[in-house]
Amino acid sequence: MTFSLDIKEFAEKTKRNVNDVKQAVAIDLFGAIIKGSPVDTGRFRGNWNASIGSPDLSASSNMDPSGQGSTSQMAQTIETSTVDDTLYISNNLPYAQRLEYGWSKQAPSGMVRLNITRFQAAIQKAIAKLPK
Repeated sequence: MTFSLDIKEFAEKTKRNVNDVKQAVAIDLFGAIIKGSPVDTGRFRGNWNASIGSPDLSASSNMDPSGQGSTSQMAQTIETSTVDDTLYISNNLPYAQRLEYGWSKQAPSGMVRLNITRFQAAIQKAIAKLPK
């Protein structure tokens, strides 16, 4: 009995740890994408959408020059996700692809591509923060 309880406790802790790492990495990378987005009116930063299960294909007239509103909404969405969920970040403004591929001098290397290169480092950072 004790052995099976130990395994069950280990499995539950491992699942919690995996979910914590997944959420921390997503919040880190998605937040950096939002913060790294070029700003003119703030509409582009205001149109980053985090979603679970499928991309959010909406676009709005939200203005968020600081990115704080988008970042907060993104974090709230991610914090409701579980280990098995697929997370998405999307921006459906018609000029999003142009901005990603160097159209803006504020973000000549894009936002998404630049942060994808940090993925492994973000995982290691999140793992290091797990309780021992």
